[in-house]
Amino acid sequence: MKQNHVWIVGAGGLLGSAIKREFERDGEFAVMVGEKIDWTDQANIEAAFSNNFQQLIEQAQSDPWIIVWAAGQASTTSTKQATELELEIFCTLIRVIKKCAQGSHGTFFLTSSAGGVYAGSLRPPFSIDTEPQTLSNYGELKLAQEDFAQQELSGVCKVVIGRVSNLYGPGQDVSKLQGLISQLVVSSLTKQPLKIFVSLDTMRDYIYVDDAATIIKELSRSAKEPLSKHIIASGQSVSLGYLIQLTQDIARTRIPIAVGAHDSAAAQARDLRLIPTDVSQAQRITTTLPAGIKNVYLDILHRRQEA
Repeated sequence: MKQNHVWIVGAGGLLGSAIKREFERDGEFAVMVGEKIDWTDQANIEAAFSNNFQQLIEQAQSDPWIIVWAAGQASTTSTKQATELELEIFCTLIRVIKKCAQGSHGTFFLTSSAGGVYAGSLRPPFSIDTEPQTLSNYGELKLAQEDFAQQELSGVCKVVIGRVSNLYGPGQDVSKLQGLISQLVVSSLTKQPLKIFVSLDTMRDYIYVDDAATIIKELSRSAKEPLSKHIIASGQSVSLGYLIQLTQDIARTRIPIAVGAHDSAAAQARDLRLIPTDVSQAQRITTTLPAGIKNVYLDILHRRQEA
């Protein structure tokens, strides 16, 4: 029986680890355990990418392969220098695939950011047909990754671009001050005020990480066109004020909020409602926002008790 052989770049992160679990649960896929990549060792990243890709090709032989890019540390507050470095690392992988993939049958899946690419776009809710307009170095990075993969891998393998909405779920690294839901939960437990720099009527679409991983797997499996682009989202946007109230209800405590001003707020859209590309995505959204927040709360509570 033919299998899809899968390499997940960034399998240690919140999304990457969820994607890895999702592929491993499905007998149609064989997930490769490749060489660990030292992201701080710029001189050897290309060699590590090459070794891992060659291993993937050797394992797949005549079977199809899938590479999912779920790596990266950049955020809306990242500097131009930081995003340029991350882009160069990404481009290095794409060049490796282009050089070594000839004659094989593969799919490259890029996890991009809906919030990054549509932050400055007009007339929400945004669909895949909306003209991207960025407001940050992070958004520019995501569009540059999309463009480079599309151009360099044309005729080499199928390319699937997934613009993902706001991810949340258990296991997020709360020390990096990422993930609003995780930070709200931390503040509910520590009573340390959470600094908010945007209006409480700011609208966002939150998707549970396991649901996003399921959709990514299905889009990777079903890819037929040389290039396809998708918005991966719950399709149910909520305001920041509602999110705070909901988290307080779940934590059964008041969350201290400090409203202030910060330069990064200029890179944040007021309204980021999204329209998922595929109607079938709704069938993959099995985690409601209250249930997902409860999972995050229990995870962080458990980690703090174990510390």
